[in-house]
Amino acid sequence: MTLNAIEAEREELAWLLTSGVLGRSNNLARMLTFICDMHFEGREDHIKEHTIAVEALGRRADFDPHVDTIVRVTTHSLRKRLQEVYQNEGANRPLHIVIPAGNYVPSFIPQTPPEPAVPAELSIPELEPVSATVIAPEMPPRPAGRRGYQHVWVIAALLLLIPLAFGAFLFVKRHIAAPDNATGPITSAILASVPPNTTRALPGVGRKPYVDQSGNLWLPNSSCSGTSVNVPNQKIAGTEDPYLYMGGLRGITHCIFPVKPGFYELHLHFAETTDLAAATRVAVISVNAGPNLGVDIVDDAGGDGIATSYVIAGLNPENDGAIHLDFMSEVTPLNAVEILPTPTEAPLPVRIVAGSKPFIDASKQIWLSDRYFSGGRHGQLSHTHQLTDLGMYRSDRIGHFRYTLPLVPSQKYTVTLYFRELWFGKQNGASGGPGSRVFDVTCNGNTLLKNFDVLAEGGGAPIIKTFHNVLPTAQGKIELSFIPVMNYPFINAIEVVPEP
Repeated sequence: MTLNAIEAEREELAWLLTSGVLGRSNNLARMLTFICDMHFEGREDHIKEHTIAVEALGRRADFDPHVDTIVRVTTHSLRKRLQEVYQNEGANRPLHIVIPAGNYVPSFIPQTPPEPAVPAELSIPELEPVSATVIAPEMPPRPAGRRGYQHVWVIAALLLLIPLAFGAFLFVKRHIAAPDNATGPITSAILASVPPNTTRALPGVGRKPYVDQSGNLWLPNSSCSGTSVNVPNQKIAGTEDPYLYMGGLRGITHCIFPVKPGFYELHLHFAETTDLAAATRVAVISVNAGPNLGVDIVDDAGGDGIATSYVIAGLNPENDGAIHLDFMSEVTPLNAVEILPTPTEAPLPVRIVAGSKPFIDASKQIWLSDRYFSGGRHGQLSHTHQLTDLGMYRSDRIGHFRYTLPLVPSQKYTVTLYFRELWFGKQNGASGGPGSRVFDVTCNGNTLLKNFDVLAEGGGAPIIKTFHNVLPTAQGKIELSFIPVMNYPFINAIEVVPEP
């Protein structure tokens, strides 16, 4: 290789490292620098998974590629990023750096410059001047009444299109999977209030549009690479929307979600539906080529067949105007993806009512339908109550149960619990009074309420309990457990708001 060729390759590497096209990931820059330096020094035999991990990515000398997939995930992200760069801002670069599939050695591919355009005056042959006069033939007069016939054809065409359009509407409606108890007014209100830059995606082949219990519309997504997974219809605990988990992608997956400038919060939804041995369901996640995050889906959810979510807040789109997601798991599929716009980099609040329908309060805040629960059931109301009068207290979860809410680690929250006794007590037309229902509430193992008696504190009026400075676990979870003392506990609604 000539000196000029090596210098050109070094210039291309320098452009990639200094232009910002690789994003903010240190791992991508470190790996690219290392493999290129080995190439320049003629030490391509030194470019191996172990040496990349130890010398470029800071892993220890006892690095085990069977346990730590850092090199494969970073290589996949780097390969994809280079491909995107050279399809966009780097399309006219004289050299393109490519990492071929199957190895880590970089290739520098010279690009043939485009052929210069031929000036227009040279491409048009000279023509002999023509002196003949061309006389246009006289058009025959338009028959009287022709315009009336045109109107008839237009009307006939419209009459034909109307049933076709109606048939298309019925076809689309039939192919949207919707919960049986979805209500028109609530669904319309929810859809109308969704920010325009919200993404709710169902990756994988064969997915259908789906309206969930909260009235949110999920759409099939084809912007992700990976191996499609079709999950047999089965019960998924912790959700009333099992369809979200009936498919997805697994393996090495790369997703590109175009978004407008601003802050976003990412929710990744999983449910492990196999029964493989423990410690084999770890998923590696990287967003915008950032640090690799390892999540054991089964441990996170508390078992197989249980819905769980992972939340990443404060995201911005990359230089290409998109959020990039890299996911790698040999077993657990990525079932669904939410990208929610946020006014700032702070996490979004979580508001849930313990029922199968969402709720919109007086401040136009949306309270989602029941989710993230384990155990318990929906309770029954006394016959003296009307649903329209109860607002967020129209339904509850009762029994021995808990909620495991996915949140952002290291972010403190204010947790508010909403209760209203609608069964015991004279005001409900039933027997019993204070002492009829007593229970404890704990949060991540710490007691929030001890021997809590709703009737003793408020009779039939709503009781609101607020707790500040609540910190999620290292896995980003706030677990609220409701433990019976006398009869079963209940809850009507839960609100979790990030503190400044």
